[in-house]
Amino acid sequence: MFKPRFTITSSMINNLLKIERSSVVVEQLPLPATILEELKKEAQEVTVLLSTKMEGNTLDNEAKRRVLYKSSKNDEEQEIYNLMKAIEFLDESEQRELPITEEWIKKLHAIIKVVHGRRPKLSEYRNEQNKVGDRNQTGFYLPPESQDVPTLMEDLIAWVNSPQNVNLAVPIQAGIAMWQFLTIHPYMDGNGRTARMIATYILRRGGYGLKGLFVLENFYDRNLNDYYRALQMKLSHNYYFGRNDADITLWLEYFLNGLAEVYSEASEIVRQKNSEMLRVEPELIRKLDIQQRSLFRQLVFKQNTSSITEICRLLDAGERTVREKIKRWIEEGFLEPKDPEAQRIRTIVLSTQYEELAVDIRNEPEKYQYLLGIDD
Repeated sequence: MFKPRFTITSSMINNLLKIERSSVVVEQLPLPATILEELKKEAQEVTVLLSTKMEGNTLDNEAKRRVLYKSSKNDEEQEIYNLMKAIEFLDESEQRELPITEEWIKKLHAIIKVVHGRRPKLSEYRNEQNKVGDRNQTGFYLPPESQDVPTLMEDLIAWVNSPQNVNLAVPIQAGIAMWQFLTIHPYMDGNGRTARMIATYILRRGGYGLKGLFVLENFYDRNLNDYYRALQMKLSHNYYFGRNDADITLWLEYFLNGLAEVYSEASEIVRQKNSEMLRVEPELIRKLDIQQRSLFRQLVFKQNTSSITEICRLLDAGERTVREKIKRWIEEGFLEPKDPEAQRIRTIVLSTQYEELAVDIRNEPEKYQYLLGIDD
């Protein structure tokens, strides 16, 4: 049974706080869907460029970008295309809320691996010994014997899905899963790419997806030798001489430090894009918070009035909370009661100044698509 040994240090706690702050920034700062899609697409492409570079792909970035979405008979070009397809598989898996299973991992690896002829639906584990790197080089490693791989992978998946992990910070879960997968090294090749995809998926499923804007490989690419040293942790190059029961605190400190760095970079990009957007927004829109923007879009494009019940559903809040917000928003000049004479507000409309802006937006929706984050 897999039971990782580690200690939560002050460094790890500090980086978890940084990760959390970055996540909040990305989740709460409003950006148009079109801009978010552009940023996500670029993050995915950079992930492919760097991940394949880490694994020894010799194509330059320009050549890689040409084959991101095009199958090829050239192995290095096909490696690029396959990894892009693997990212699409992660997107689909997240949408379908698929759990991480051995079959899921075998399917992920089958997409990543470069093969000639008919592609298998699932990649079976290696049936021979493998090695990482060359002797006397940073990162040289002899993984467990092939006959031990199925049991080790079964134990890892059991740990990933264990209810005992519910109180363990998701970034720590991702770091542990990545380390153990690379330690087992269940395939002859493609282990690094698969491990980082698994870590990314754990983060995304656990609410730390950062809208797909972070690039895990950004940190490792800056110093690949540090990455290998962190994985090795000065342990024996042989799995059976200590690595099978290692204390992985040092690796987790490294992993969380890298994650905090790339999350901070992603949140800074969102801040900058948000600032650019605010500079060109009409003053009336600029005043609105996230919930007001959501209600404003509703009243501009879907209906002219909204009941208290409808607003409760839209904001996912209770009636008392919603009534308090509406009272404040009326005082601020954002809304008006549909019937000013009614003793109890049941339905609201936009105030005169916001309704005038709504008319302009309805007349020229393409002009305001960037400002409001609408796709249609």
